[in-house]
Amino acid sequence: MSFSDIIGNEKIKKDLQEAVENGSFSHSYMFVGNDGIGKKMIAKEFAKNILCLSDKKNNCETCDSCIKFISGNNPDYIEIIPDGNSIKISQIREMQENVYQKPIVSNKKVFIIDEAEKMTVEAQNSLLKTLEEPPEYIVIIIITSNENKMLNTVKSRCMRINFINLTPKEIENYINKNNIVVNSKNIVEMCNGSIRQTG
Repeated sequence: MSFSDIIGNEKIKKDLQEAVENGSFSHSYMFVGNDGIGKKMIAKEFAKNILCLSDKKNNCETCDSCIKFISGNNPDYIEIIPDGNSIKISQIREMQENVYQKPIVSNKKVFIIDEAEKMTVEAQNSLLKTLEEPPEYIVIIIITSNENKMLNTVKSRCMRINFINLTPKEIENYINKNNIVVNSKNIVEMCNGSIRQTG
């Protein structure tokens, strides 16, 4: 997969790709936007490109890092998701132990915190320590559909990227490309800009 395989948010994909190519990416990002519009897919592709060992970066998929990433075995890529209804402080502390272990395969380490709005206040406060003094080899990508539940101190330490809803045309292309059977002719309008609603 490459950025071109992901539907929507073309400018964000272009900017992230250029950041990787120029080596000008931040230590921490906050991807903000509704569910089902591609935030996590773009975050994972961004992570793969950051970790890529080739000069080619976008669409390499042949270096040791990319091969391990595609197979789900890259030790320098860590994903944190809610444990039950929340992301707990114990999960963030475990992540922090990993943060200070140097990369194994790549030159960087990437941590994605998905559904970050489910982090407890204690977990967010703990994460803040890492955001304030990150090792130079790490990149943290926080993904949220409800930034109002994020502490201002956490938000202020991240480069914010605002994702926009998908257009009806983009959703229509996605439905056709993936041979999704829909029950209503009005499904595209009913999706409200989110692919998740097609299901």
